[in-house]
Amino acid sequence: MAIEINESVEGLLAASQVYQFLSTCLLEPNKKALEMLNNEEYMAEVKSCISVSGNSEMLGVFESLQKALEGNDVENLEWGYRATFGGATVAMDCPPYEMYYSGSQIWQQTQDLADISGMYKAYGIEMEEDTTTTRWDHVAVELEFLHFLTYKLAYSVENHTEEQQENCLSGKKKFLYAHIGRWIKAFSTSVIKKTPEDFYRHAATLASLFIHIEMVKLSVDAEEIDEYMGNEPDYLQRLEGKSAMACDSCMDEEKYD
Repeated sequence: MAIEINESVEGLLAASQVYQFLSTCLLEPNKKALEMLNNEEYMAEVKSCISVSGNSEMLGVFESLQKALEGNDVENLEWGYRATFGGATVAMDCPPYEMYYSGSQIWQQTQDLADISGMYKAYGIEMEEDTTTTRWDHVAVELEFLHFLTYKLAYSVENHTEEQQENCLSGKKKFLYAHIGRWIKAFSTSVIKKTPEDFYRHAATLASLFIHIEMVKLSVDAEEIDEYMGNEPDYLQRLEGKSAMACDSCMDEEKYD
């Protein structure tokens, strides 16, 4: 059965490029990434893609982001990243991970992480082990996954493979609904409040704006978290020995409503 795709291949490819750009901006900075962000040709291409798949508000924020990059260097962006999201430990007032926003009950966190990893694996994506900035639920990783899904959707539309179209479209809608669409607003609000670096403020704003544009296009109505309340995931409390119920003897007695 044919499914209806409301976007052209050009629009899907543009959206895919925007997702990848946002992922690059919100991943821990490095020299190669900064060189790309300072490349005039690349940034002109991103701006063109925003014109196709975004809106005028996004274009304004993008121009502000470009200004924030002028004269910036890797050391300063690294400092801004750590000041915003934390270094060896996660900044509790502005975490870049979904699990901090998804509730404090361990069963929900476990279920959400399993769902995210299951979706990645279903599309042939395997995560590297023992890396802190490439956890399954990192905002940049989730944006990169949407880049991949949207690009794959564009390919399937162009090549008239209806089964793959349905698979990619349903996966994208589910991921927006169940995952990043729920917490991107709270994440963006936290970054805007916390960060000392304008670049991250504009990058987070762009990410939230774009995710919401995408949800409107796909008629996705996610149950959004408006603002992060600073709740540390219970499973992290246990691992770090911070939970009042962290001892072996009382963990068996712990009850979840």
